[in-house]
Amino acid sequence: MYGTSSIIRATNLKCQNKKGKVYKMKKRWLAVLCSALMVVSAACSSSGTKSGDAPGDKSDAFVIKDPVTLRVLIEIPGMTDDEWNKYFTDPVQKKYPQISFEILRPTQGQTLNDLVAAGNIPDLIYGGPPQRERVDMQIPLDLREQLKKHDIDISKINPNIMDSIKQLGDNGELYGLPFTQNAFALWYNKGIFDKFGVPYPTDGMTWDQAAELAKKVSRLEGGVNYLGLYVTHGGVTTFASPLSIEMVDKKTQQALVPDIWKTIFERAMKIYDIPNNKPKVVGLDTINAFIKDQNIAMAAYYSIGMFSFLPQAKGLDWDVVQLPSHPEAPNKYLQADYHQFLVSRTSKHIDAAMEVLKIALSDEVQTIATRSGKLTVLKNAQILDQFAADQEFAKGKNIKGIFKSEPSTLIPQSKYNGPVDAAIRKAFVSVFEGKTDINTALRTAKEEADKNIANIKLGEK
Repeated sequence: MYGTSSIIRATNLKCQNKKGKVYKMKKRWLAVLCSALMVVSAACSSSGTKSGDAPGDKSDAFVIKDPVTLRVLIEIPGMTDDEWNKYFTDPVQKKYPQISFEILRPTQGQTLNDLVAAGNIPDLIYGGPPQRERVDMQIPLDLREQLKKHDIDISKINPNIMDSIKQLGDNGELYGLPFTQNAFALWYNKGIFDKFGVPYPTDGMTWDQAAELAKKVSRLEGGVNYLGLYVTHGGVTTFASPLSIEMVDKKTQQALVPDIWKTIFERAMKIYDIPNNKPKVVGLDTINAFIKDQNIAMAAYYSIGMFSFLPQAKGLDWDVVQLPSHPEAPNKYLQADYHQFLVSRTSKHIDAAMEVLKIALSDEVQTIATRSGKLTVLKNAQILDQFAADQEFAKGKNIKGIFKSEPSTLIPQSKYNGPVDAAIRKAFVSVFEGKTDINTALRTAKEEADKNIANIKLGEK
């Protein structure tokens, strides 16, 4: 194909020696030239994935010629089909009408392990922070080259979250991109405090101060047991999460159960030993008790989960304050907890998947999600200030109190974290149920965790 300079030279030659008609000929040929250049430009764009191939071209108009159906496995709750359509289907099809989604959820026979075994790995996997097992299975794609190709700027994402995701890469690989993050706060039932004439909780409390307040509203009255303060949703390791206690020794790959766990167990039991404040089980159904039964005065819970269920609350006069702090970790509400996407390295539609993630991280979509109660992962104060702005049930509530705390550092991710976490939670249950003392429970937890880690290693040989 002729270059632009060749066309111009040809035009000038045709116009030589015709001095009386030079201007008109050039004008007419310039029109032809413009048309030719448009054809050349269009041909170049259609031959690649981007609309322009010039160095530094930041055009985001990727060409996805054929209809694409991306299969997405949503492994965690907190993303309904309606929400998916609002945050993904609608904005993606606005730009790429040829992209559609098939949503999978981990029902029986359809977990990721089932899909891997069947050779039917989805294009995208939407899950929480613990993804070490997926990396070890070599499922996710290293996204570093794709970020450059699709011009995705991760510097605008909260560095705490990105640093946590980068832990999964042993040699700098980046295996995930986040969409939303979780905050943890103290939700309270104003009606219970009003009933007993007790002042409401406030931002900036310690757990000891919250426990003192709980003593005043933990009552058995009219056949109803009002629990003053529930703190172990997700187990005692969630209660301890702001302290970022590592669970596995990097060198020995054995369980770490340091003395701080004794302090945490004692702090939690001090709360549950308040008269009338001990639930029947450690793993109480917080949402059901707070929203339906309405017999918990204060409950520590995730923002994404609570905002998903609060619209269903009938007659609940609620509000929220900053999560009380451990003195060892002031103004921290949880380890970095986010929902992220992995792109399968076996996907046949990587470009389409990356364009979906690019749209998901746009200011526009992050604002829509944040206004709906999904906390942005961008370090953008203007978007953060709009959290839950579109939720009528959140009007007039102390939403900004949630963000007076911030996430703590995610502990190093290890495939052996799970056995240690499970052993510590089991140990607390035994203390809670009065079956053993704290020292014995923690010693047993260490022994059980090490035994389970050894069994995992044996199975890997």
